[in-house]
Amino acid sequence: MSLSLTTDLAMTRPEGALTPEKVRRTPSTDERAPTRGWHLRPPAQNDLILRGAFLSVLEASAQLPPDQRLIMYDAEDGGAISEQLGGSFLRKRLDARRNTKPKKADGQQFVCTPFDPTGFHFGKIKNPGERLLHLELIGGSYDVLTNKFPLFSKHMLLVCNQLVPQQMTGAHLSSIGQLIRPSSFCAYFNSWCASASVNHFHCHIIDELPPVAAMPLEPCGRLISGVRPLRPKGFPGHCYVFEWCHVELVSAAIWAMQEDNQPHNLLFTPRHIYVWPKPLQRPARSFDLYPETVGGPELLGSFTVYLEEDFARLQSEHAAELFEINTAPLPARLRNYGRALDDIEGTISTVPQIRERRVLSGIRPSQSLDSAPNFCLVR
Repeated sequence: MSLSLTTDLAMTRPEGALTPEKVRRTPSTDERAPTRGWHLRPPAQNDLILRGAFLSVLEASAQLPPDQRLIMYDAEDGGAISEQLGGSFLRKRLDARRNTKPKKADGQQFVCTPFDPTGFHFGKIKNPGERLLHLELIGGSYDVLTNKFPLFSKHMLLVCNQLVPQQMTGAHLSSIGQLIRPSSFCAYFNSWCASASVNHFHCHIIDELPPVAAMPLEPCGRLISGVRPLRPKGFPGHCYVFEWCHVELVSAAIWAMQEDNQPHNLLFTPRHIYVWPKPLQRPARSFDLYPETVGGPELLGSFTVYLEEDFARLQSEHAAELFEINTAPLPARLRNYGRALDDIEGTISTVPQIRERRVLSGIRPSQSLDSAPNFCLVR
Protein backbone atom coordinates (compact mmCIF):
# COMPACT_ATOMS: atom_id res chain seq x y z
CA MET A 1 0.00 0.00 0.00
CA SER A 2 1.40 3.41 -0.92
CA LEU A 3 2.01 6.01 1.76
CA SER A 4 -0.49 8.84 2.12
CA LEU A 5 -0.73 11.70 4.57
CA THR A 6 -4.43 10.91 4.99
CA THR A 7 -3.92 7.33 6.19
CA ASP A 8 -5.43 6.61 9.61
CA LEU A 9 -3.18 6.48 12.62
CA ALA A 10 -3.73 4.62 15.85
CA MET A 11 -3.30 6.79 18.89
CA THR A 12 -3.52 5.90 22.54
CA ARG A 13 -3.23 7.84 25.74
CA PRO A 14 -3.78 7.33 29.44
CA GLU A 15 -7.21 8.52 30.45
CA GLY A 16 -8.00 10.92 33.25
CA ALA A 17 -5.89 13.39 35.20
CA LEU A 18 -2.61 11.99 36.42
CA THR A 19 -1.76 11.81 40.11
CA PRO A 20 1.83 11.59 41.37
CA GLU A 21 1.31 7.84 41.67
CA LYS A 22 0.15 7.63 38.05
CA VAL A 23 3.18 9.62 36.94
CA ARG A 24 5.30 6.77 38.25
CA ARG A 25 3.08 4.07 36.77
CA THR A 26 0.85 4.60 33.75
CA PRO A 27 -0.52 1.91 31.46
CA SER A 28 1.99 0.44 29.03
CA THR A 29 1.57 0.93 25.30
CA ASP A 30 0.07 -2.53 24.92
CA GLU A 31 -2.51 -1.82 27.64
CA ARG A 32 -3.91 1.29 25.95
CA ALA A 33 -6.90 1.10 23.61
CA PRO A 34 -6.23 2.78 20.24
CA THR A 35 -8.15 5.79 19.02
CA ARG A 36 -8.27 6.22 15.24
CA GLY A 37 -8.98 9.09 12.88
CA TRP A 38 -6.48 11.78 13.96
CA HIS A 39 -6.62 13.42 10.53
CA LEU A 40 -10.44 13.29 10.51
CA ARG A 41 -10.88 15.40 13.64
CA PRO A 42 -10.79 19.20 13.63
CA PRO A 43 -7.45 20.73 14.68
CA ALA A 44 -8.98 22.07 17.89
CA GLN A 45 -9.74 18.54 19.06
CA ASN A 46 -6.23 17.31 18.27
CA ASP A 47 -4.81 20.35 20.06
CA LEU A 48 -6.88 19.47 23.11
CA ILE A 49 -5.44 15.95 23.20
CA LEU A 50 -1.84 17.15 22.95
CA ARG A 51 -2.30 19.92 25.52
CA GLY A 52 -4.18 17.65 27.91
CA ALA A 53 -1.43 15.03 27.78
CA PHE A 54 1.20 17.64 28.67
CA LEU A 55 -0.81 19.44 31.35
CA SER A 56 -1.85 16.30 33.21
CA VAL A 57 1.79 15.31 33.79
CA LEU A 58 2.85 18.91 34.50
CA GLU A 59 0.19 19.23 37.23
CA ALA A 60 1.18 15.91 38.78
CA SER A 61 4.88 16.73 38.61
CA ALA A 62 4.29 20.00 40.50
CA GLN A 63 3.31 17.94 43.56
CA LEU A 64 6.60 16.02 43.56
CA PRO A 65 10.14 16.88 44.67
CA PRO A 66 12.24 18.30 41.79
CA ASP A 67 14.29 15.12 41.40
CA GLN A 68 11.09 13.12 40.77
CA ARG A 69 9.38 15.48 38.33
CA LEU A 70 8.89 14.41 34.73
CA ILE A 71 8.31 18.03 33.63
CA MET A 72 10.00 20.74 35.66
CA TYR A 73 7.84 23.65 34.44
CA ASP A 74 6.01 25.07 31.44
CA ALA A 75 8.18 27.52 29.53
CA GLU A 76 5.34 30.07 29.41
CA ASP A 77 4.38 29.91 33.10
CA GLY A 78 5.91 33.31 33.93
CA GLY A 79 9.07 31.87 35.46
CA ALA A 80 11.27 33.24 32.66
CA ILE A 81 11.94 36.84 31.66
CA SER A 82 11.20 37.43 27.97
CA GLU A 83 11.84 40.51 25.83
CA GLN A 84 11.83 41.36 22.15
CA LEU A 85 15.26 41.87 20.61
CA GLY A 86 15.32 45.47 19.44
CA GLY A 87 11.72 45.50 18.27
CA SER A 88 12.38 42.72 15.75
CA PHE A 89 10.55 39.43 15.40
CA LEU A 90 13.15 37.85 17.70
CA ARG A 91 12.94 37.37 21.44
CA LYS A 92 15.44 36.68 24.20
CA ARG A 93 14.63 34.74 27.35
CA LEU A 94 16.32 34.52 30.73
CA ASP A 95 15.47 31.18 32.31
CA ALA A 96 17.95 30.04 34.96
CA ARG A 97 15.81 26.95 35.63
CA ARG A 98 17.00 25.31 32.42
CA ASN A 99 20.65 25.69 33.44
CA THR A 100 20.30 22.42 35.36
CA LYS A 101 19.73 20.52 32.08
CA PRO A 102 22.55 18.05 31.22
CA LYS A 103 24.92 19.37 28.57
CA LYS A 104 24.92 18.07 24.99
CA ALA A 105 27.33 15.37 23.88
CA ASP A 106 30.66 16.68 22.59
CA GLY A 107 32.68 15.30 19.72
CA GLN A 108 29.90 15.12 17.12
CA GLN A 109 31.57 14.89 13.71
CA PHE A 110 29.21 13.21 11.26
CA VAL A 111 25.59 14.04 10.53
CA CYS A 112 25.04 10.39 9.61
CA THR A 113 26.46 8.79 12.75
CA PRO A 114 25.23 5.22 13.31
CA PHE A 115 22.85 4.48 16.16
CA ASP A 116 24.74 3.30 19.25
CA PRO A 117 22.68 0.87 21.36
CA THR A 118 25.15 1.18 24.23
CA GLY A 119 24.63 4.93 24.57
CA PHE A 120 21.57 6.67 25.94
CA HIS A 121 18.47 6.37 23.79
CA PHE A 122 14.77 6.82 24.44
CA GLY A 123 14.16 3.07 24.43
CA LYS A 124 15.96 2.96 27.78
CA ILE A 125 13.31 5.07 29.49
CA LYS A 126 11.84 2.90 32.25
CA ASN A 127 9.15 5.19 33.66
CA PRO A 128 6.04 4.72 31.52
CA GLY A 129 4.72 8.03 32.80
CA GLU A 130 7.16 9.78 30.47
CA ARG A 131 5.26 8.38 27.46
CA LEU A 132 2.31 10.71 27.01
CA LEU A 133 0.82 9.30 23.78
CA HIS A 134 1.38 6.34 21.51
CA LEU A 135 1.00 7.03 17.79
CA GLU A 136 0.94 4.65 14.86
CA LEU A 137 1.80 7.09 12.09
CA ILE A 138 2.33 6.66 8.40
CA GLY A 139 6.08 6.17 8.79
CA GLY A 140 6.03 3.85 11.80
CA SER A 141 5.43 3.70 15.53
CA TYR A 142 6.13 6.80 17.63
CA ASP A 143 5.63 7.98 21.20
CA VAL A 144 5.11 11.52 22.47
CA LEU A 145 7.42 11.91 25.46
CA THR A 146 7.77 14.49 28.18
CA ASN A 147 10.52 17.10 27.85
CA LYS A 148 11.81 17.79 31.34
CA PHE A 149 13.21 21.24 30.55
CA PRO A 150 10.85 22.98 28.06
CA LEU A 151 11.93 25.92 25.90
CA PHE A 152 8.51 26.55 24.35
CA SER A 153 4.90 26.26 25.46
CA LYS A 154 3.77 22.60 25.87
CA HIS A 155 7.19 21.47 24.67
CA MET A 156 7.24 17.68 24.08
CA LEU A 157 9.21 15.15 22.03
CA LEU A 158 8.05 12.92 19.18
CA VAL A 159 10.28 9.82 19.33
CA CYS A 160 10.50 6.90 16.91
CA ASN A 161 10.06 3.56 18.68
CA GLN A 162 12.50 1.94 16.28
CA LEU A 163 16.10 2.21 17.43
CA VAL A 164 17.27 4.42 14.55
CA PRO A 165 19.69 7.38 14.50
CA GLN A 166 18.88 11.08 14.49
CA GLN A 167 18.54 11.23 10.70
CA MET A 168 15.51 12.60 8.88
CA THR A 169 13.97 10.24 6.31
CA GLY A 170 11.03 10.44 3.95
CA ALA A 171 9.00 8.24 6.29
CA HIS A 172 9.69 10.54 9.23
CA LEU A 173 8.73 13.58 7.15
CA SER A 174 5.39 11.96 6.31
CA SER A 175 4.77 11.07 9.96
CA ILE A 176 5.49 14.60 11.16
CA GLY A 177 3.17 16.03 8.52
CA GLN A 178 0.41 13.61 9.51
CA LEU A 179 0.70 14.73 13.14
CA ILE A 180 1.25 18.48 12.72
CA ARG A 181 -0.91 19.47 9.75
CA PRO A 182 -4.31 18.72 11.39
CA SER A 183 -3.37 20.80 14.47
CA SER A 184 -2.06 24.22 15.41
CA PHE A 185 1.14 22.76 16.89
CA CYS A 186 4.55 23.03 15.24
CA ALA A 187 7.61 20.79 15.33
CA TYR A 188 11.32 21.33 14.87
CA PHE A 189 14.21 18.96 14.18
CA ASN A 190 17.92 19.26 14.95
CA SER A 191 20.20 16.97 13.00
CA TRP A 192 23.23 15.41 14.60
CA CYS A 193 25.98 18.10 14.67
CA ALA A 194 23.21 20.76 14.74
CA SER A 195 22.26 20.79 18.46
CA ALA A 196 20.74 17.31 18.81
CA SER A 197 21.80 15.73 22.10
CA VAL A 198 20.47 12.15 21.66
CA ASN A 199 21.30 10.08 18.58
CA HIS A 200 17.88 8.41 18.46
CA PHE A 201 15.32 9.86 16.07
CA HIS A 202 13.21 12.56 17.70
CA CYS A 203 11.79 15.98 16.97
CA HIS A 204 10.35 18.66 19.23
CA ILE A 205 6.62 19.43 19.38
CA ILE A 206 5.61 22.91 20.56
CA ASP A 207 2.27 24.64 21.15
CA GLU A 208 3.33 27.84 19.45
CA LEU A 209 3.81 29.39 16.04
CA PRO A 210 7.43 30.47 16.62
CA PRO A 211 8.58 34.02 15.87
CA VAL A 212 10.24 33.24 12.53
CA ALA A 213 6.98 31.74 11.23
CA ALA A 214 5.23 35.06 11.86
CA MET A 215 7.49 36.81 9.34
CA PRO A 216 6.00 37.43 5.88
CA LEU A 217 7.33 35.18 3.14
CA GLU A 218 8.79 36.22 -0.19
CA PRO A 219 10.12 34.21 -3.19
CA CYS A 220 13.78 33.18 -3.15
CA GLY A 221 15.95 34.44 -5.97
CA ARG A 222 16.97 30.95 -7.14
CA LEU A 223 15.22 27.73 -7.99
CA ILE A 224 15.78 24.62 -5.91
CA SER A 225 15.46 21.47 -8.04
CA GLY A 226 13.23 23.38 -10.45
CA VAL A 227 10.97 24.91 -7.78
CA ARG A 228 11.24 28.39 -6.33
CA PRO A 229 11.04 28.22 -2.52
CA LEU A 230 10.09 31.05 -0.21
CA ARG A 231 12.12 32.78 2.49
CA PRO A 232 11.22 34.87 5.55
CA LYS A 233 11.39 38.49 4.43
CA GLY A 234 14.21 40.24 6.24
CA PHE A 235 15.77 37.10 7.68
CA PRO A 236 19.54 37.79 7.61
CA GLY A 237 20.69 34.20 7.05
CA HIS A 238 19.93 31.33 4.66
CA CYS A 239 16.45 29.87 5.06
CA TYR A 240 14.39 27.93 2.51
CA VAL A 241 10.63 27.59 3.02
CA PHE A 242 8.51 25.03 1.16
CA GLU A 243 4.83 24.25 1.15
CA TRP A 244 3.87 20.72 2.16
CA CYS A 245 3.06 19.85 -1.45
CA HIS A 246 6.84 19.98 -2.06
CA VAL A 247 7.72 17.53 0.73
CA GLU A 248 9.49 15.25 -1.78
CA LEU A 249 11.76 18.14 -2.74
CA VAL A 250 12.51 18.73 0.95
CA SER A 251 13.32 15.03 1.22
CA ALA A 252 15.78 15.33 -1.67
CA ALA A 253 17.38 18.43 -0.14
CA ILE A 254 17.91 16.66 3.19
CA TRP A 255 19.39 13.67 1.39
CA ALA A 256 21.87 16.00 -0.36
CA MET A 257 22.85 17.63 2.95
CA GLN A 258 23.36 14.21 4.50
CA GLU A 259 25.58 13.24 1.55
CA ASP A 260 27.69 16.37 2.15
CA ASN A 261 27.79 15.90 5.93
CA GLN A 262 26.03 19.27 6.24
CA PRO A 263 24.22 19.81 9.57
CA HIS A 264 20.70 21.19 9.33
CA ASN A 265 17.69 22.36 11.32
CA LEU A 266 14.06 22.08 10.24
CA LEU A 267 10.78 23.67 11.31
CA PHE A 268 7.37 22.19 10.49
CA THR A 269 4.24 24.33 10.72
CA PRO A 270 0.78 23.22 9.58
CA ARG A 271 1.41 25.01 6.26
CA HIS A 272 5.17 25.10 5.63
CA ILE A 273 8.53 23.39 6.07
CA TYR A 274 11.51 25.62 6.90
CA VAL A 275 15.02 24.39 6.09
CA TRP A 276 18.21 25.88 7.55
CA PRO A 277 21.41 24.35 6.17
CA LYS A 278 24.36 24.92 8.48
CA PRO A 279 28.05 25.54 7.71
CA LEU A 280 30.17 22.41 7.58
CA GLN A 281 32.31 23.82 10.39
CA ARG A 282 30.78 25.60 13.39
CA PRO A 283 32.10 29.20 13.45
CA ALA A 284 34.21 29.97 16.49
CA ARG A 285 32.87 33.53 16.67
CA SER A 286 29.40 32.20 17.43
CA PHE A 287 30.35 31.59 21.05
CA ASP A 288 31.74 35.12 21.34
CA LEU A 289 28.26 36.42 20.56
CA TYR A 290 26.08 33.87 22.34
CA PRO A 291 26.99 31.33 25.04
CA GLU A 292 24.92 28.46 23.58
CA THR A 293 24.98 26.54 20.32
CA VAL A 294 22.75 28.15 17.69
CA GLY A 295 20.27 25.39 16.86
CA GLY A 296 16.58 24.95 16.22
CA PRO A 297 15.23 27.19 19.02
CA GLU A 298 17.45 30.10 18.03
CA LEU A 299 16.69 29.79 14.31
CA LEU A 300 13.01 29.74 15.24
CA GLY A 301 13.63 33.19 16.76
CA SER A 302 13.98 32.42 20.48
CA PHE A 303 17.29 32.86 22.31
CA THR A 304 17.44 31.49 25.86
CA VAL A 305 20.26 32.32 28.27
CA TYR A 306 20.75 31.47 31.93
CA LEU A 307 22.77 34.40 33.32
CA GLU A 308 21.64 38.01 33.72
CA GLU A 309 24.82 39.41 32.15
CA ASP A 310 24.30 37.30 29.02
CA PHE A 311 20.68 38.44 28.84
CA ALA A 312 21.63 42.12 29.13
CA ARG A 313 24.41 41.84 26.53
CA LEU A 314 22.45 40.03 23.80
CA GLN A 315 21.13 42.52 21.23
CA SER A 316 19.42 42.28 17.84
CA GLU A 317 22.66 42.93 15.92
CA HIS A 318 24.21 39.90 17.66
CA ALA A 319 21.27 37.74 16.62
CA ALA A 320 21.54 38.95 13.01
CA GLU A 321 25.22 38.02 12.85
CA LEU A 322 24.51 34.67 14.48
CA PHE A 323 21.99 33.88 11.74
CA GLU A 324 24.47 34.93 9.05
CA ILE A 325 27.38 32.82 10.29
CA ASN A 326 25.37 29.79 11.47
CA THR A 327 23.46 29.17 8.22
CA ALA A 328 24.69 28.31 4.74
CA PRO A 329 23.31 27.67 1.24
CA LEU A 330 21.91 24.30 0.22
CA PRO A 331 24.32 22.11 -1.77
CA ALA A 332 25.13 23.76 -5.10
CA ARG A 333 23.87 20.81 -7.17
CA LEU A 334 20.37 21.54 -5.82
CA ARG A 335 20.56 25.29 -6.25
CA ASN A 336 21.71 25.02 -9.86
CA TYR A 337 19.26 22.29 -10.85
CA GLY A 338 16.62 23.70 -13.17
CA ARG A 339 18.79 26.59 -14.38
CA ALA A 340 22.54 27.01 -14.41
CA LEU A 341 22.10 30.31 -12.61
CA ASP A 342 18.71 31.82 -11.91
CA ASP A 343 19.54 35.50 -11.90
CA ILE A 344 16.02 36.82 -12.44
CA GLU A 345 15.02 37.79 -8.93
CA GLY A 346 11.37 37.20 -8.10
CA THR A 347 10.51 35.67 -11.48
CA ILE A 348 8.79 32.28 -11.44
CA SER A 349 9.43 30.30 -14.61
CA THR A 350 6.42 29.29 -16.66
CA VAL A 351 8.45 27.26 -19.17
CA PRO A 352 7.12 23.68 -18.95
CA GLN A 353 10.55 22.16 -19.57
CA ILE A 354 11.80 23.89 -16.43
CA ARG A 355 8.72 23.48 -14.26
CA GLU A 356 8.39 19.79 -15.06
CA ARG A 357 11.99 18.72 -14.65
CA ARG A 358 12.60 15.68 -12.50
CA VAL A 359 12.68 16.27 -8.74
CA LEU A 360 15.53 14.41 -7.10
CA SER A 361 14.64 11.14 -5.42
CA GLY A 362 13.68 11.14 -1.76
CA ILE A 363 15.76 10.21 1.22
CA ARG A 364 16.80 6.62 1.54
CA PRO A 365 15.78 4.89 4.80
CA SER A 366 19.08 5.60 6.61
CA GLN A 367 22.39 7.24 5.83
CA SER A 368 24.53 5.93 8.69
CA LEU A 369 28.27 5.90 8.21
CA ASP A 370 28.42 2.12 8.35
CA SER A 371 26.28 1.87 5.20
CA ALA A 372 26.70 5.19 3.33
CA PRO A 373 29.04 5.48 0.35
CA ASN A 374 32.34 7.27 0.90
CA PHE A 375 31.23 10.35 -1.05
CA CYS A 376 28.74 11.14 1.76
CA LEU A 377 31.60 12.46 3.87
CA VAL A 378 33.51 15.70 3.60
CA ARG A 379 37.24 15.13 3.82
